[in-house]
Amino acid sequence: MLTPILILIILLVVQFAMVFFARQVALAAAQAGARTARTEPGGDWNGLAVERATANVDQVGKNLLNPVTVQAGQEGDERWVEVRGTAVRVIPFMTFHVAQRSRGPIECFRPDVGSGTACQGGTG
Repeated sequence: MLTPILILIILLVVQFAMVFFARQVALAAAQAGARTARTEPGGDWNGLAVERATANVDQVGKNLLNPVTVQAGQEGDERWVEVRGTAVRVIPFMTFHVAQRSRGPIECFRPDVGSGTACQGGTG
């Protein structure tokens, strides 16, 4: 009589563990993509950041988030990367959507001497 309840509790624990792990994978991928976006001086930083975040999800948790969508953008002098997906389902009627975002200031070289105090492109 207690067996179905015990099985349901075990499945719930496994489901929430998978959601937690999916959130950690999405956060790690967003941080890797944001690191790439912040350090790229110009050009196709958006594409490189999305590619890096997607590769990170594939490397760490390939089938954990399906489908994975990665977006990158810039607000002022900060760049961000957001990773979204749906966590693996252990219990058929439970669906959990995961979204993690990482952002930070654009990194650039500022010389100690001279008049160069802003990043290239006037983002400093």
